[in-house]
Amino acid sequence: MRINSQNNQFIFNLPQGIITKEVDENFQILLDKNFIPYNDVMDYINSTIKDVVFPSMSYDTVEQKGYHGKSLKWRESGNIHDKFSGEIDITFRSVDSHLNYFIIMEIANRFYLADNPNYIQPITIDIIDKDGDLIYTIVLRDVLISSLSELRLSYNSTEFSEHTFSLQFKYNFIDILWKIDRDYLVEKNIFDTEQIHDPYDVSRLEAEMEVRKARNYDNIGKE
Repeated sequence: MRINSQNNQFIFNLPQGIITKEVDENFQILLDKNFIPYNDVMDYINSTIKDVVFPSMSYDTVEQKGYHGKSLKWRESGNIHDKFSGEIDITFRSVDSHLNYFIIMEIANRFYLADNPNYIQPITIDIIDKDGDLIYTIVLRDVLISSLSELRLSYNSTEFSEHTFSLQFKYNFIDILWKIDRDYLVEKNIFDTEQIHDPYDVSRLEAEMEVRKARNYDNIGKE
């Protein structure tokens, strides 16, 4: 049995496009004043990420009555993307007099008040092996900022302890892309299955009907 107990085998950063140029420039002045050694504000924010909670998933069932009233459970119909909880939680360490907390609050408020209510850039989580090679990438698309947890400020807290807060995103689509070093397996999505194709696209059905019609005509001619 081969077991590897490492827990930090992933790479996760918030996308650079989540912050506006104005906010980046304003807070960069504060970072420079306090000699915080990061290239930009988002690098600073990403350095304080503690953990990421991958969304849970569940499959609903429906119940029907069978022979003699026996209850039978069946799979329900639905899109595979909707089997996930649709949200992701990110925990941050509160640092530098809670500076990163209020920067994230400013980013969230700017996004909420923006004239253009577009989604933020896709969020990605790269999973790596023990050698640091990429195995697969989790991509969350059509992402919205959902909530920012409270921050407790206390006068009577004198001991040194880690304080954390969490930021929650909601998303509409999730993809998992395998990064295997073979041409026919590179970036293959595990959700590339028939059930998530466009339900209104009947082109394949029409093509199949044409094939059946042609086959019937051939059979009639042979008779």
